[in-house]
Amino acid sequence: MKKLLILILAAAILLSGCVDKTTQTVKKGDNISVDYVGSFENGKVFDTSNESMAMANGLFTPGATYKLLNFTVGKKQVIEGMDEGVIGMKKGDTRNLKIPPEKAYPIDPRQIHASPIVLEVPVNNTVNKGEVLPLNQFEQYFGKNHTVGESIQIPNTNINITINNVTSEVSFTYDFKLGSNVWDSRAPWNETVIKIDEKNVTLRSNVTKNQIIQEPGYPFTTKVIDIGDKNITLKRNPVPETTVQLPDMFGQMIPTKISFNETSVIFDQNPEVAGKTLIFNVTLISIDK
Repeated sequence: MKKLLILILAAAILLSGCVDKTTQTVKKGDNISVDYVGSFENGKVFDTSNESMAMANGLFTPGATYKLLNFTVGKKQVIEGMDEGVIGMKKGDTRNLKIPPEKAYPIDPRQIHASPIVLEVPVNNTVNKGEVLPLNQFEQYFGKNHTVGESIQIPNTNINITINNVTSEVSFTYDFKLGSNVWDSRAPWNETVIKIDEKNVTLRSNVTKNQIIQEPGYPFTTKVIDIGDKNITLKRNPVPETTVQLPDMFGQMIPTKISFNETSVIFDQNPEVAGKTLIFNVTLISIDK
């Protein structure tokens, strides 16, 4: 009898450690792996862990790795809506998670800038006659092995500089001449040098009233509606909402949505997913308790 009781207890202990993993459900703290497809409400796919799905939807990037998404539930390693949406799933389950913006990617107001449709800019532009840059920054822009007295042309301009000193910094002066025409491919118009003194160079904008300006990189044109003694009055010509590549505050090119209202042109550098309800088709591949 005693031996039988021992056998029963041993079996109970053994069986207590055997959990049917097919019945396990996802809880906070679980480490899980999922396969997913993210889309907008109109059906457009914007992200996926599946290579074939990426290729089918024009998202495939050569060299990119497409693999299961692994995360610990409840640790804020994924967007809140997915973190909550997988709770209760079993291995092999598939769910469609409809996630509102506040639990996915809210709009960041810091990424939105409004500029007036009608604006004034100075007729004249005053710049330093010379500049000083850290050596590494100078070499990133102009290359290495430059010497004192050397004249270099700034890329995409007709502006030359002369190097005055090279140490851990590089000092140089702009080789402007009075009356010379200055152009820069990034500028909306050319300028003429009208004054040079010991410290500064003054340039005057070369524009005429009613001239139509095409600013580099922008999808709209700008009209010169008035030229005064001190300021130029400009008016941006509205275009339908569109997205172009423009630099952010760090100079990196990112998609920028441009739209117009009655008084302003709006530059929105939020990602495409921001402010939208997202649909995630999620399949649970594994649970690690």
